Amino acid sequence: MDLQSQTMGIPLQVVRVKKPYEDILGALTNLKYEQGIQGIVTGDIAGAGCAVIHSSYYESMAKQLGLAFMMPNEGNTYDVLKEVVDIGLRPVLNCVNTNFIDEGWLGRKLDPESVKELKKLCDEKGIDVSSEDGQGYHSTVVEAPFFKESIAIGKYKNKKKKEKAKNWKRNWLYMDIKECYLEPKQPS
Repeated sequence: MDLQSQTMGIPLQVVRVKKPYEDILGALTNLKYEQGIQGIVTGDIAGAGCAVIHSSYYESMAKQLGLAFMMPNEGNTYDVLKEVVDIGLRPVLNCVNTNFIDEGWLGRKLDPESVKELKKLCDEKGIDVSSEDGQGYHSTVVEAPFFKESIAIGKYKNKKKKEKAKNWKRNWLYMDIKECYLEPKQPS
């Protein structure tokens, strides 16, 4: 996130979260009064999976602070993911749930072709292609039209983490990134 912030020229605000509602509300309160923010915008897809929980959470905070709240991504999650890639954003899968997605996807950059492959795989496994349901993967954007440079991931180690609840089990494989850096964009 630090490199994303640098390449966009936007300051990064890091919040340590122990008590999710209280800590995030405190950070938003500080941003409102110290930096004059007027609203909250999320990248969630409205009405899909975990976004339902996130929207009620952030909407409540926004209302409490008198801030605008926007969740501009809406519609079919596959269409939203395709649009993200079609406009030139390149997410990299930096965490995969190996119960559903093969470890070969870890570190893979999403482009129009890989999004089609991912859709087929997710349909077979019964999970959401955008992972809004929180089951399949997590990603980070390394290239975007509004980035001044691209982000390169150098050294990383594969790490495993298990999560268990009453109704589900997740076996996460994630990139423990040791080295990443900015590099000049490649001409398209």
